[in-house]
Amino acid sequence: MAHPDPLSAIDEALREHFGHSPVRASVSFVGVEPIDILRFEPIPGERAYLTLGMARHPMTSAADPMLASDGPRAELMLHISDPADRFVDVWRQLAVLGAAPAVEGVVYSAGMTVDLGQPLVTGSLCTGAVLTESAVGSVSTGAGPVEILQVNAATQNELAWSRVKGSAVLRERWAERGVDLLDLGRGPVDLD
Repeated sequence: MAHPDPLSAIDEALREHFGHSPVRASVSFVGVEPIDILRFEPIPGERAYLTLGMARHPMTSAADPMLASDGPRAELMLHISDPADRFVDVWRQLAVLGAAPAVEGVVYSAGMTVDLGQPLVTGSLCTGAVLTESAVGSVSTGAGPVEILQVNAATQNELAWSRVKGSAVLRERWAERGVDLLDLGRGPVDLD
C-alpha cells in the first residue's frame, strides 16, 4: 500500500514553526527526485536552511537488499548566523547531504557524524556535521513521523576526534568551550 506524500505536511509544519513562508530553491541530482531547500530567517541575521524531499521515501541502508517500506524518514536543518550573507551558497552542500539517502543509501539519525571532505561553504573550516534532534522535532504526516535533524557544522579535526570519543562527548566539549555552532566562520576548537 502506498503512503501519502508527507512533504506538504512538513512544509506546513515548518511554515507554522518559523511563522512565515520561506525562500525556495530546488536541486536535481541524476536519478533522484528533486530536493528543495527552504530558507527561513528566524531573526534578522540568522538563516535556517531545511531540506524538503528526503522524507518522500523511507531511508534504506545501502547494505539492505531491498528498499525499506517502513524505514525512518527525516529532513535536515542547518541554522547559521550570517548577517553579511557570507555563506549564501551553503544550501548547495545541504542539498548534497539531502540527496545522500537516495544516492548512497545513508540512513541519518541523531548522534551520527557526516563528513563531506570539503568545506560546507567557501570561507568555512567546517567540512561536515554532527546530527542532533532539532527544535522543530518530529512532524506527524500521513506516511508516519518525520524527524527534522539539526546539522551542527564541525571541522575536520572535530569530526576525527568524535569518531574516537563519540559525538556526545564532542557536543559536551563544544558546550564547555562556548562554541557558537551558528558561526560557519569560526576557528578550530581546542579539544584537549
